[in-house]
Amino acid sequence: MFKKLELEWKIFILAFVLFVAIALPLQRLFVSRLTSTLEQSIDHDLEPLLRSGLTHMEGAERDSIVACLERHRQWKALIPIIINEQRRSIFGFSVALLLGLSFFAFWTLKRLTRPLKNLAGTVEQIGKGMYADVVPASGGALGTVEHAVVTLQEELGILREKARIQGMERAWQDIARVMAHEIKNPLTPIRLSLDRIEERVAEGENLAPETINKFLTRINNQLDVLERLVNQFRSFSREPEVHLKKVALHDAISSVSGDLAQKITTDLQGTATIDADPYLLNQILLNIWKNSLEAGAKKIIAHIHTQGPKIRLSIRDNGPGVKNEDRERIWLPYVSLKKGGTGLGLPVVKRLIETMGGTVSIESDTTENNQHLTVNIDFPQDVFGETQYE
Repeated sequence: MFKKLELEWKIFILAFVLFVAIALPLQRLFVSRLTSTLEQSIDHDLEPLLRSGLTHMEGAERDSIVACLERHRQWKALIPIIINEQRRSIFGFSVALLLGLSFFAFWTLKRLTRPLKNLAGTVEQIGKGMYADVVPASGGALGTVEHAVVTLQEELGILREKARIQGMERAWQDIARVMAHEIKNPLTPIRLSLDRIEERVAEGENLAPETINKFLTRINNQLDVLERLVNQFRSFSREPEVHLKKVALHDAISSVSGDLAQKITTDLQGTATIDADPYLLNQILLNIWKNSLEAGAKKIIAHIHTQGPKIRLSIRDNGPGVKNEDRERIWLPYVSLKKGGTGLGLPVVKRLIETMGGTVSIESDTTENNQHLTVNIDFPQDVFGETQYE
């Protein structure tokens, strides 16, 4: 616990311990010396001597000896009282001195450590990438550190800008490389089909309608792949325009799931009216349903319910799920865990959901008997101040 305390409290506690360790022995020493001195002022042979003189004295001399004997007894009785009084006085003075010194020490330490605290907060801001206004105003070693922090912030800003530019360059290089690769894949069968048609025509062969339809179907399928790739890239690269309306979430899901009902069944539970862009919502749902279908899922359970201040749509499929080490990677563009995937489906989903003010997360299990992937989408309830749900 002592290690977690701030610097001034550590110094204050150490100083308090040292003060108590020194003050108490000094107090005992002073009382001991005072007691010894007072006891030495008493002559223990005086009282017997005076008593023996009383038998031979009369009159004024006897009265004088009696008075002397009385003063001697009073002094002996006062010594313990004086010692106790001095002990209390020393203790009170020690406490007052301790409180005064403690207040002064704490105030001084606060003033001494405040620049260090400010400097620590400044360095923390710089570490988080924020700009911190550092004005070197101290002298000595602390001033040197403040100047070093100013230089550090300037150099770090330059390095961050270089890293940002280099990162953008690498990102666009990766995008260009992936796009070139993905575009080349469908172009190859298109080229082969056209070459095949050209060869048969050159040989004077009459192509049957079913043969032409076979080649056209192959070419159209690959053109669909190209169109899908371009549309996904366009959706990811540009900022979508959002036109929020009241949308029945149940109806939107039914529309998408109905189009794919022959390939994957959907069990829809709950209903809600949310504020969303119908076109963007359709893109989101279509991407998720196609992603489940391409992963090999046969069934989806979609559950609409409230989750705190938001409406949550949980979409759970019975696909193979995603491993723990891949859960963050699936949101990165052009990172695909499926063979032949573009890696833009889920990043587009995340981007569109966040554009409408929502959030998205996943839960997954890859164990043999409980494989599933759940996509949780949270929509805000009150964009327009009135949202109905069940």
